[in-house]
Amino acid sequence: MTRLPDWEARLSAWIVANRSREFAWGEWDCILMACSAVDAQTGVDPAKEYRGRYTDARGAAEALRELGRGTLIKTVDDVFERRPVGKARRGDLVMRKGAIGVCVGGAGLFVGEERLADAAGIPMREGLVTIPRASLTKAWTV
Repeated sequence: MTRLPDWEARLSAWIVANRSREFAWGEWDCILMACSAVDAQTGVDPAKEYRGRYTDARGAAEALRELGRGTLIKTVDDVFERRPVGKARRGDLVMRKGAIGVCVGGAGLFVGEERLADAAGIPMREGLVTIPRASLTKAWTV
């Protein structure tokens, strides 16, 4: 896949537009979120045939067996070239604890929730959450 000439602006706009979008199997889970970012950068959606095909974790696993290479990692490896996490650049795909995200420099963006502690309690924020690069375990070039 080749990034479009304005991929950085397109990725930035994609991040702003999806910052608060909540997790939903088959619509906005880790791999569909990451592939949406790839689409923003390249104009190609590598997960087009997966979208809307499942509604839970079991369905996602079945889709990977039927349409992919059996597992998330094997399927991503089939489409993208691996690179060392330390060499991942903005917009590349990254992994942490079995979830796929998008590199944004010194961190990865993942769809999920994070607790924001304050004196009054522990409010939740859902959407794109930032995970430090030191926690990332795999990376792929877009």
